[in-house]
Amino acid sequence: MVQVRFGYLVIILLFGWVSVNAQYFEGGLMAGGSLYDGDLSPHGFGNKLKLLRPAYGVFARQNFNRNVAARLSFQYGSLEAADGEARRDRNLNFSSTFGELAAIVEYTFPGLDPTGFRKFSPYVFGGVAYMYYNPKTVYQGRTIFLQPLGTEGQGLDGYNKDFYSLNIVSIPFGGGVKYALNPSITLGLEFGLRKTFTDYLDDVSGTYASYRDLAQTRGTLAANLADRAQEINGGEPEDRRGAARGNPKFNDWYFIGNFTISYHFYDLLSGKGGCPMAF
Repeated sequence: MVQVRFGYLVIILLFGWVSVNAQYFEGGLMAGGSLYDGDLSPHGFGNKLKLLRPAYGVFARQNFNRNVAARLSFQYGSLEAADGEARRDRNLNFSSTFGELAAIVEYTFPGLDPTGFRKFSPYVFGGVAYMYYNPKTVYQGRTIFLQPLGTEGQGLDGYNKDFYSLNIVSIPFGGGVKYALNPSITLGLEFGLRKTFTDYLDDVSGTYASYRDLAQTRGTLAANLADRAQEINGGEPEDRRGAARGNPKFNDWYFIGNFTISYHFYDLLSGKGGCPMAF
């Protein structure tokens, strides 16, 4: 009788250990929206939300146990903002598509168990991402990419500014919730912030360059796009070299919110196929 009870105890402990260490791999899709925050952001939460643009992507996630997972994702989206009448003294605008490749660690608490009783759980995440962007604007019916123009004097003698990179590193972090629809499919909803190390997602950061310098070295197109106030106010372009064009004290941010759906189809670490029935 003692041996039987001992046997039951061993089985319970073994199943408990397997449950804690159960691993499964997921592949999935994500769709939602992306939002920019920087020098051209409008005032007011409602006005900011008007700048929400579609974003979508794919991801792969390895679950090491009920709590810890690692995720690799690629997302594609767009960012944009405009001054317009709200800032007649500047009247700048931009838009940009972006691609983001991110490596993420997720921590789910109290934990997700698709085949047991924990089918719903919140989670937090953090990681590192590579992001490519390329700000552009529309001028007289033409789409113009802004970075090569050096609108703040980048690359010109006397300005001590280099051209900003279109390839950057960002720090994604945020949180969400997961729900196991069944042992094979998990749904999710998440919101993530991206801290960047650039102030040029929008091509705006520091001070105005001289209109004459830009016109003579880069052409009148670059000079006109560096200072677009005259398009609203009329009159001749002013030479506002050194005047504030943006606020270099704060880098730009972007945000991504996603709905996710994933399928549990293989355990990469153990080499066992099928649904995660080890829970």
